[in-house]
Amino acid sequence: MKGGVCDEGSGTINGLMLIAVAAVLLSAIALGGNLLVCISEARSAADQAAIAGAASARDGDFDPCIKSRRASTLNKASLLACTVDEEDVTVKVAVKTAVPFVPLVSRMARAGPVECS
Repeated sequence: MKGGVCDEGSGTINGLMLIAVAAVLLSAIALGGNLLVCISEARSAADQAAIAGAASARDGDFDPCIKSRRASTLNKASLLACTVDEEDVTVKVAVKTAVPFVPLVSRMARAGPVECS
């Protein structure tokens, strides 16, 4: 104690606060990274499900959405919606995340033949 002021242990508190701030920032970065990966997985699953459904529609299958559902399941995604308009297939899929306040991310995709000019 110097001159009536005692500051013993203040370095420990400052160190703990620094560690806490670093932990919060690293957690936020990890959750953001998980969200970006899940968005990419959802986009890929939607694209593949739409292509599978469109190929099924082109081949004359009774229900192209069955192939879309199977493709999305194989990509660890859930098929939320599937619409067929002639040979065009539009799907919406969702992927679960590890982020507590964003449990699912979803993406839409459309596939079908392109008219040649």
